[in-house]
Amino acid sequence: MIKSLHSVVIFALCCAPVFGQQRGQGRGNPGVSPQTIMDTTEVRVTRVQLEAGAVRASHVHNEGPFHMFIPITSPVEIFFGPEGKEERETVAPGQVHLFKSNTPHGFKNAGSTPVTFIEIFVKNTGRADNISPRVIEAIQESALWLRKTDR
Repeated sequence: MIKSLHSVVIFALCCAPVFGQQRGQGRGNPGVSPQTIMDTTEVRVTRVQLEAGAVRASHVHNEGPFHMFIPITSPVEIFFGPEGKEERETVAPGQVHLFKSNTPHGFKNAGSTPVTFIEIFVKNTGRADNISPRVIEAIQESALWLRKTDR
């Protein structure tokens, strides 16, 4: 499982320009450019470019129990929770933020240059409920490795 996750993340970073499919500029959000890199029955990986000042409005995902948000090039400001009670957090490159299914969330590039991040969506396959804390640690370790090698 750990080797598979490393492979998915490395594939996502290296092959996005070759295999990416544009999905309409972030569904009506100017400056948000998602590319689907991988889409299988178990996982979907998306690489997103967020232009300076761009915002992806609050939205939810319900295709699986959770998804992971991993900034690659620069910090990204995320907001999550019910409208009017959103929490805000800045996620640094290489850090992993987990969103549970149906959690309202969005993100903003408060910087002056474009930001790239990866989202990994674990789908409802009946196996995701059994993900161990060790696997989550491996995901976080992978993100730290990416942070060190992406520069």
